Amino acid sequence: MWQADLRHGPGVMVTQAGVCYQGTFQADKMVGPGILLSEDDSLYEGTFTRDLTLVGKGKVTFPNGFTLEGSFGSGAGKGLHTQGVLDTAAFPPDPSSTRKRQLGVGIFPMESHWQGVYGPFRDFVSAGCPGDEQEALLGFHVQNSRELRKSQEYLCCERTQPEPCVDRMEGILDELLLHREPRALRECLRKALSNSLHPLGKLLRTLMLTFQATYAGIGANKHLQALAQEEVKQHARELWAAYRGLLQVALQRKGQAPEEDEDTETRDLQVHGLVLPLMLPSFYSELFTLYLLLHEMEDSLYSQGIANLSLFPDTKLLEFLDVQKHLWPLKDLTLTTNQRLSLVRDKCFLSATECLQKIITTVDPREKLEVLERTYGEIEATVSRVLGREHKLPMDDLLPLLIYVVSRARIQHLGAEIHLIRDMMDPIHTGGLCDFLLTALESCYEHIQKEDMRLHRFPGRWDSREPW
Repeated sequence: MWQADLRHGPGVMVTQAGVCYQGTFQADKMVGPGILLSEDDSLYEGTFTRDLTLVGKGKVTFPNGFTLEGSFGSGAGKGLHTQGVLDTAAFPPDPSSTRKRQLGVGIFPMESHWQGVYGPFRDFVSAGCPGDEQEALLGFHVQNSRELRKSQEYLCCERTQPEPCVDRMEGILDELLLHREPRALRECLRKALSNSLHPLGKLLRTLMLTFQATYAGIGANKHLQALAQEEVKQHARELWAAYRGLLQVALQRKGQAPEEDEDTETRDLQVHGLVLPLMLPSFYSELFTLYLLLHEMEDSLYSQGIANLSLFPDTKLLEFLDVQKHLWPLKDLTLTTNQRLSLVRDKCFLSATECLQKIITTVDPREKLEVLERTYGEIEATVSRVLGREHKLPMDDLLPLLIYVVSRARIQHLGAEIHLIRDMMDPIHTGGLCDFLLTALESCYEHIQKEDMRLHRFPGRWDSREPW
């Protein structure tokens, strides 16, 4: 929060060294107690000076769970000194307490973010979208149809009846009135948000630039992931409110009755089902980077597990994962003259594997869930073909088969993908099939992380020197 161009009120600061501070500022100076997270995930709670030197009473929690509580201070050239109690008997901390500790969430309302961006737009809509204020809102001059006809661009184009200028406010408002049905509204909003001359497109572009300035470079810090994803959701809510505001102005200009206010449930359905998928690509790069940083350790273990499972031929991997043999699609395996069944790899459940690999080709959480649902359908279709009848897989049979497909798909950074889908998906999917399949995918991800330990625990079971 800022006041008179000075940091004032609650805030979060990130340094080039990767140190994160959360606390209170007064006239650009840190005051009172706060939280300090160092690059090695050590956590300090207490008071410190403007240059982030620990001073006064405080508590340090180290990544291994040890705690140091007491008084801290520093002298000229003497470094940091403390007097307190070091507790080495504490249990290892929950990862969310230090390594995954999130800053900024809840210290100030999300609705208070970026009022300097939203304020001028709200004023413009409240005034009825006057033409003389359009240039100030959009930041540059917008030609009307008469100016367009006189312009060099018009002289160079085909001498046919010119299309209405969609960049004029009259045309923009008319477009909103003509496209209010769900399917037409989606396409209308898509065009508006992709057009920097449209008020909604201009607003989205400004929000995108503020997001990049905040969460790229120094701001690409794993402790800001939750703050960033909440900010994206808030931007979606504000963009929907901006659309509703423009629509009310359009109705008013035509002398029509304004639409009734939406309830919270209806608004959330529109925000998550309509606006968020359209605007998410503008923020995806920076947002996904934060997910990568936050889940880097788990994704590293997962990658090692995938590398280990990749050494298995298909039949050995199916056996290792305890997939029931009557579900093995051996008829899908085509052998050459000198090839043995036990040596074939990457052939079983190939259609499901190729389907799951498409989950990284889209940024829309809804489309990612659809890929997961199609993958489930491909697994069941393969099993039904093997059994010669339609077969619905129980969870006990589905999980090992899904682990097999995930291990063969070799999707990088699957943990980051899963958590982003979970955080950004439409709440309408909660409790449904997509939610169930996402939970199953999470279980596969966690299981694969443990495969390295499992393989070392039974070194003789699948000895690499054993003939396959």
